[in-house]
Amino acid sequence: MGEFDGTGPGGGPPRDTRRDAGATRRDDRVPGPRPAAETRRDGHPASDPLVRLPSVLAERYDVVAELPVQGAESDLLLVRDARGDEYVAKIFRRGYRADREVWAKLPALDSPHVLRILETGEADGRDYEIAAYAPEGNLRALMRDGPLPPERAAEIAAQLAAGLTALHRAGIVHRDLKPENVLVLDADPLRLAIADFGLSKVLEQSVMFASSSRTLAYAAPESLSGQVSPARDWWSLGMIVRELATGRPPFEGLSETVVVDHLATRPVSADDVPDPRLRLLCRGLLARDPRRRWAGEQVAEWLDGGSPAVAEESADPGTGAGLPFRGRRHTRRDELARALVEDWDHAAQYFFGRGETGEAWRSLRDWLAELPDDSRIELVDGHLTTDSPPDVKLLHLVRWLDPALPPHFLGRRLTADDLPGLAVLADDHRHPDHRTACLIGRALWEHRLLHVLAGFEGAGELARIDDQWRARVSAWNDLARWLRGQDGMPAGPARRLPDAGDEDPPSVLLTLLALAARPAETHRLIAESAARAREAVGEPVPWFTWLADGAGDDPLRLLAVTLAAPEAVVETEARAREREAARRRDEALRAHWEQRERERLAGRGPAMARAALWTLPFLFLWLFGSWIVGSLFGGGDEAGTASVGLQRSSSGVSFGVLAVFSVLAWLVHTGSELFVARAQGADYLPQGPWSALSGFLGASGRGLSKASQTMTGAAQSTGRRGCGFLLLAATIPLLLLMLLVGALTSVASMLWLLLLIVGPAAHAVKAGVRLHAWRQARSAGEPAGGATEGPTGGSMGGRP
Repeated sequence: MGEFDGTGPGGGPPRDTRRDAGATRRDDRVPGPRPAAETRRDGHPASDPLVRLPSVLAERYDVVAELPVQGAESDLLLVRDARGDEYVAKIFRRGYRADREVWAKLPALDSPHVLRILETGEADGRDYEIAAYAPEGNLRALMRDGPLPPERAAEIAAQLAAGLTALHRAGIVHRDLKPENVLVLDADPLRLAIADFGLSKVLEQSVMFASSSRTLAYAAPESLSGQVSPARDWWSLGMIVRELATGRPPFEGLSETVVVDHLATRPVSADDVPDPRLRLLCRGLLARDPRRRWAGEQVAEWLDGGSPAVAEESADPGTGAGLPFRGRRHTRRDELARALVEDWDHAAQYFFGRGETGEAWRSLRDWLAELPDDSRIELVDGHLTTDSPPDVKLLHLVRWLDPALPPHFLGRRLTADDLPGLAVLADDHRHPDHRTACLIGRALWEHRLLHVLAGFEGAGELARIDDQWRARVSAWNDLARWLRGQDGMPAGPARRLPDAGDEDPPSVLLTLLALAARPAETHRLIAESAARAREAVGEPVPWFTWLADGAGDDPLRLLAVTLAAPEAVVETEARAREREAARRRDEALRAHWEQRERERLAGRGPAMARAALWTLPFLFLWLFGSWIVGSLFGGGDEAGTASVGLQRSSSGVSFGVLAVFSVLAWLVHTGSELFVARAQGADYLPQGPWSALSGFLGASGRGLSKASQTMTGAAQSTGRRGCGFLLLAATIPLLLLMLLVGALTSVASMLWLLLLIVGPAAHAVKAGVRLHAWRQARSAGEPAGGATEGPTGGSMGGRP
């Protein structure tokens, strides 16, 4: 189980990062890398690595391949620089962080059996290391052909012992020594180097506690309880030597549960090691008591031919008195506490899952009753027999058993430095510890467990953090409710501002915990996240602009900006889609309009011909009227008078003059219509000079309109209601009436002449009005005339 590192919310950069000096130079002691062979992982060729380099490294290196051996906390990439030299880039996964003190000490190590780390640093929120590439592979490749000769195994043990001695002298414990982490620098003569310091720790004291090693097969028994000391690395060396001598990996084919039970309850035998000298080395290195286990001094003596003393221990230490748990009886409080922390989930259900009716609970209570500590009464009555969840009961039990332990809950270490990492894991749904982090966060809040964890040695700061956390949560809830209640706040962003603890996963709750635990660092990370959120919103969104501009340097307001930003991004993307759809509609409309314009211009010729034909009735009208007026009222005899009935008129205008004026009037009619027809083109055909009269007459009755349509040539060519016949039918009575009036007056010919002038002029004005109305409708995107009457009398209009 991985420990929670102190990474800030959002996977931000660690507090302390560095890049070693001389990162761009090759170390002369590091052998030059060779070209890498193709490697494959999950079906991906070497040319298509699954992992990408951070931007800082991508500027200087090209990825050659993704190495097939990947760690639990990092990815390994084979990279090449501009000179063609190849290196190994170790990219830590999010949620994992290298020990900065280890990084600080590695450049000073001067051992040929410890891999030189050429460059360390942080980029894009992830730690990285650059080391030389060892094309010969790792120690595992030398172990695939069965047991090695005793001399070869002893040579390997000597080189690894020299590397461990150099690490321990610098205060570094590797914690994950295994064949995969031992690189073969040269095959002949053999030269090895210890690599992969992802789990390494710098010790301020001789023993400390942290999470267990990732590789149980080579892990020391004390690592199950989180104990870290140089003795752990010597145990791992013993397991490697045993495998070299026997050709069998440790615990081959056994499940993790069985391996843990074996390590916790009984020793690892070296009786199957055939060589007596190697058997002695394995027995010394595989002593279960780390205080009696061989270390560098004894191994050096053994290499010189000596035989240091070996601690003898029972093959079955799990018998006798004590509390049974996981195949072993525990008599010491601290040993039981470590065993419970290591197997937390099982322990909580085993002792407290069935309440007070369980046999395991009764065994625990009987065992507690035998301990000479009266505080057990308060423990049992105040915590273990309450309605608290099993995990909370187990926490109280572990704290009572060994308060010197680092604070743990659900098997995870929870110091002040570990708390910010909970927010990182709660945001990463793909991380294997995501669910555990969420459970821890809710339990810490609901049961006020930070005050309980503060009872562990050196963890008193957790009580203060809890108080500040609750104050932060109260302030956030007030802010969130106020923001959600603003009139301009849409429903979507309001849903992204929940009360702390009401959301799933509890990201806000754990972010506020990180803010209480490490205020300065978390504030900086939230501010950076809010700045990135503002950059992601590509255009002004009123409610988001108001929210962001009013945030200032308040971490809670900045957190609200970060949480609400996705809704603003969605809104800007929706606007962009709407603009694109509108642009496409406009393009389609414009294309349609251009097509209509081409058709309109192509119809100019027919329109002008139609205009000339439609004005012929005017010529007939004016000539016929002029003939009648000239015959009746023109100057036809020598006396200059004419007789109409009983009246006599004075000399009028002759037919010849009236005919000239009639032709001129017709030319005005024709010119007006030709001008309009040329401007309107195809639009002129359905909007000719008779359309208004046709519509008016059509409203009086469909029968008359139908008759007109069949009797006029215009109706046959345009499909509109016929108007010419009806015009003549309406004009003849009017003409007769006019002649009757003219017969009663002596100025009839002058009136007719005036009509020949005024009529065409009015027609020209009307044509201009029609043209102006058509242009206005066209500029507004409407067809000329807006809507026209169809054959059925309905409205017909359209947008070009």
